[in-house]
Amino acid sequence: MNPTLSEGSRQPPRKPWSLERLKFERSIAVGAAIDTSTHSSYTSALNSYVYFCDVHKFPYQPTPDIFSFYIVWLCNNDVQRVDPKSVEKYLSGICNELEDFYDDVRAIRNHRMVRKTLRGCRRLYSKPTKRKSPLSISDLALAVEHYCHRRNHDDLLFLALLLTGWFGLLRLAELCLPDVKKHQNLRKRTRRDSVKWYLQGYGFDLPQHKADPFFEGNKSIRSGGATGLAEIGVPLHLIRATGRWASETFHIYIRKNPTFLTALLLQ
Repeated sequence: MNPTLSEGSRQPPRKPWSLERLKFERSIAVGAAIDTSTHSSYTSALNSYVYFCDVHKFPYQPTPDIFSFYIVWLCNNDVQRVDPKSVEKYLSGICNELEDFYDDVRAIRNHRMVRKTLRGCRRLYSKPTKRKSPLSISDLALAVEHYCHRRNHDDLLFLALLLTGWFGLLRLAELCLPDVKKHQNLRKRTRRDSVKWYLQGYGFDLPQHKADPFFEGNKSIRSGGATGLAEIGVPLHLIRATGRWASETFHIYIRKNPTFLTALLLQ
């Protein structure tokens, strides 16, 4: 059965492309599927996997055994141990880079042997989670007192970024560009002509953000803002909307004991 256009259907007169043009445009779209910095991390993970296979004379084609061997080799290596949480991210990068060559690579990643090996390494070799302390209102007051009378542009710019990021619950990547030039993306740069002034504040457009679940960066500003809003009684659903969190994981950014927060809200 061949589908046909329904009667009365009107399509724009788009010109057909050559096969070469279609392949070229598709390659550009596929290349833009992940952020440039994420691609660098994934490539680094793939290089680690290729080196592992080379030194052990294993084929590159993934199997549950090879993935599980790779996990224990990284987590309990005599030269340099890798935290199991990082190894899980390595596997995500490897799957992303190899899925065009091996269709079943993600199924192998979720094989029970691989999952059990990773879970066991977490119990044996995981390191305690270390987080930077969130910036508080008193920290901001100290920064304002220190910088407000400065005339140096960089000092005033730092203070503006600090206050904007704290009250706006912004990611560090939304406030400044990465040091590595190849990771700088003009599409994620906030334009000065998007700034709007209001009677009691200002606003600007965020053109794009990384939206990478594996991204880890400096979150002291963002967590401090979320904690500060919770302390003054702002409902959690409004904090979540302000920070643009897509799931309930935003609770980890509120760095106060829930009992302490409840006592504050009931005062």
